[in-house]
Amino acid sequence: MRRGGAWWPWAVGAAALAALLTVVVLVVGEDAEAAATSLSVLLSATVGLLSWSWHRSRPAAPATRSELDQASEALAAMVRRQWTEEAAAQGLLDPHPLAVRWRSGQTEAGDHARVVGRTVAGRSDDIRAFAAAFRALPHRRLVVLGDPGAGKTTLAMLLVRELLRAPEPAEAVPVLLDLVPWNPRKEPLLDWMARRIHEDYPALRNHETYGRDAPRKLVAEGRVLPVLDGLDELPADLRARALVAVNHAVAVHGPLVLTSRRAEYHRVVAETDVITAAAVVVAEPVAPADVADYLRSAVPPRRIPSWQPVIEELTNHPHSAVARTLSVPLNVWLAVTVYSSPAGDPADLIGCTDADRLRRQLLDALVPALFSVEPTGSDASVPEARRTAASRRSPEDARTALAFLARHIKREGTDDIAWWNLHRALRPNPAGPLSAPLAGAMVGLGAGGVTGEYLHWAFSPLARLVCFLTVTLATAVAATVVIRLAWVTDRTEPARPPPGSPTGGRGRWHGLTDAARRLGAGCLVVLPLSAGVGAVIEHWSAAIAPAAKALRRWEVAPYTGLRAGAAWALFMVLLALGALGVSLLRRWAPRYPGAGRRGARLRRILAFVLLHWLGAALAGALSLLAIRQKAGRSVMNVSFIDLSTDLTVVCQDAAYHSCIFLLIVAIMAGLDPTTGSSRPTRLDFRAPKRLLWTMLPACLGRGMLLGVVLGGFLSFVETWSVDLSLWERFVMTATLGVFFGVLFGAGLAVLRWAHVPADLEQETPQSTLRGARTVAAALMAFTIVPFLAKWIITVLTDLAESDDQTVQILAYSLRTPEANLSLGLAAGLLAVSSTAYFAYWESSLRLAATRRLPRHPVAFMEEARLLHVLRRVGPVYQFCHSEFRDHLVSGVVARDEPERSRTARV
Repeated sequence: MRRGGAWWPWAVGAAALAALLTVVVLVVGEDAEAAATSLSVLLSATVGLLSWSWHRSRPAAPATRSELDQASEALAAMVRRQWTEEAAAQGLLDPHPLAVRWRSGQTEAGDHARVVGRTVAGRSDDIRAFAAAFRALPHRRLVVLGDPGAGKTTLAMLLVRELLRAPEPAEAVPVLLDLVPWNPRKEPLLDWMARRIHEDYPALRNHETYGRDAPRKLVAEGRVLPVLDGLDELPADLRARALVAVNHAVAVHGPLVLTSRRAEYHRVVAETDVITAAAVVVAEPVAPADVADYLRSAVPPRRIPSWQPVIEELTNHPHSAVARTLSVPLNVWLAVTVYSSPAGDPADLIGCTDADRLRRQLLDALVPALFSVEPTGSDASVPEARRTAASRRSPEDARTALAFLARHIKREGTDDIAWWNLHRALRPNPAGPLSAPLAGAMVGLGAGGVTGEYLHWAFSPLARLVCFLTVTLATAVAATVVIRLAWVTDRTEPARPPPGSPTGGRGRWHGLTDAARRLGAGCLVVLPLSAGVGAVIEHWSAAIAPAAKALRRWEVAPYTGLRAGAAWALFMVLLALGALGVSLLRRWAPRYPGAGRRGARLRRILAFVLLHWLGAALAGALSLLAIRQKAGRSVMNVSFIDLSTDLTVVCQDAAYHSCIFLLIVAIMAGLDPTTGSSRPTRLDFRAPKRLLWTMLPACLGRGMLLGVVLGGFLSFVETWSVDLSLWERFVMTATLGVFFGVLFGAGLAVLRWAHVPADLEQETPQSTLRGARTVAAALMAFTIVPFLAKWIITVLTDLAESDDQTVQILAYSLRTPEANLSLGLAAGLLAVSSTAYFAYWESSLRLAATRRLPRHPVAFMEEARLLHVLRRVGPVYQFCHSEFRDHLVSGVVARDEPERSRTARV
């Protein structure tokens, strides 16, 4: 977030002004009309660039005191609602939390008693007294230690909720943050806290209400009480540095709550130092009597008889395996959850004599107990939402999905399960379930746009639209199928085995069988579609034959749809060979991990421009190159009207459409309407209009600058207006670039303005997904509107009748609505492909095909939250219990080891 002005925008503006003066000197001796036209274009671009420079160099207005007060109140409201809902979802408020006793651990890993001021002790089921003891600490610094599953995060959650329930005047807002994503080597603690609050509570981004940089100001002024959960979850080599960074931040910031496992914290303290002036509490094992009292109140009355043997075992044998196992709060929750069904018998707990084995059994039985229809079908006390969530997935599918999510976040080094990061679990696949249709759409839209322009004088608008849709859809569908079938799957991409086949059906003849299956599927799709395209081309050829004879320009004999369809099918064969070759090269080519996101975007843009050009060239070859057909000749004996001339026209038209497409996508890439981030965004058109008028000059300036530069470059490579001089071509292409640059700049201003949230609702995974869908739809409109505006202006002003040859060429370019619509849709699809929404659905379909996740991962994660396996933290999910997450990962690794060994031997 920018705090002050910068010098470089003014340097860019000064350079633009100098360039303008240079051009003025150079064109003094030119023709007056050409000079006036060029100067008007450059003057507009310079004015827009200077306004953009002024906007970029203005210092950001800091948040005022009253705005920070409102931001603090809004943050407190959001945090209180968040953790109250989470505590209720985990059953901590009904009837009451388990009585975990917390004793003072000051002598083990704490600072000097005279520095701390006093010690702290308490119980989880009396959180009000515990919060009062925390408030009584002179420095309000607390370290919470415990063994795995001892209830450290639960205590932190309840403490945050209690501190916000009745806050004291001017008290800092407690914010519970997971430490796992923090890297103390790269980011100071306070900066990381401000960034996490900015991301997790996006309502604070409302600059109109809270001023700019409100999260950072709140943290810097000590208005946030950091509750840092999971120091032990950091990598071992980062814990010492993290503790030093926390101590440094404490010296500046003040209050703090930190949780960690007991053994890991003792090791870190031995290497570095304790948290200065912090009280330390340590979780004690839950007493058997407290567990028995909790079971009597937490278990429904009708289930008490079945739990009576366990309660008696806890009372009469406090040192048994059951008592040792249930001394951990996590295991108590597991036991209550696993045996909540009438079909389960809690007495089975008594039969095991090994506490560790009993804990593993409870962890293994958790998923089958939750994701099953039996416990909900006969238990009317279970809420309807939980009944539905429990019955929608089988235990096997649920465990596979949860294990995949656990492995995914472990590889990412975070506890946050973010739907917009699921694509990182997969390697990019250009022939994916959405990427292949996108590539096919580029080919189809290129063919349809050129077809619409070729048919504009032969057909009525309705007939031309039908032909445009037929060619576009048929070509897009066939190209999609061809790319999907011809693409060779990466060796690291797991395949989905057929039902009932543990090896996936792979045998000696699998390669030949798979090739025959793909070839047959391609023929079943391509051949019927080629008949439809051939019928359209035959109809067009028959329609223009009388007009061509009347003009006496050439003699055209209508050619049959068989020939056109055969040529179209041959193009699909060539496209399949190209896809096969590219996939093989990509499969065996070396990988360069440093390519980055920009390199991937550039490759995608160039690939889609090439596919659009292929489609345009295909449509031109089929639509313009009329084939002579005479009686008595064989099917293979054909001749063209004027092959060299017509091929030149076809290539020029295809190159023109592709260059305009490249110009548009280059302008969009320069403007970057997706704000350069793969994180989800949302649109809110209720934002203050003043922000829009503030952003508009800068966005228009950027659009003009990009339009002039890219349009000027296009004048040196275009070949369709060779009769014009270089200067006339420059003016024409620069004018076209400025036109689209201004329109796209205006659209960018609207998108940037609407990205600012204007409500106080806390973001959830569902709301961010809906917001990302809105952004994708807005990007489509953002790209289609300029092309429709260009067509409307051309028709209303009748530019085609102008005496100026340059204006005529501009008017005849993209003359039909079909051509404009095809380019707009192609640019829109390319823009949408870079959004988080597209990446989410692409990865979802791929993961569902390999049976690693359900078709709708966010819906599954919400079901897991309702069943208390996951918890929702702002726009992301987390596992409620790290021990269960680690158990899933270790279980999958253990099952995969024999398979890996066999693979290595092979």
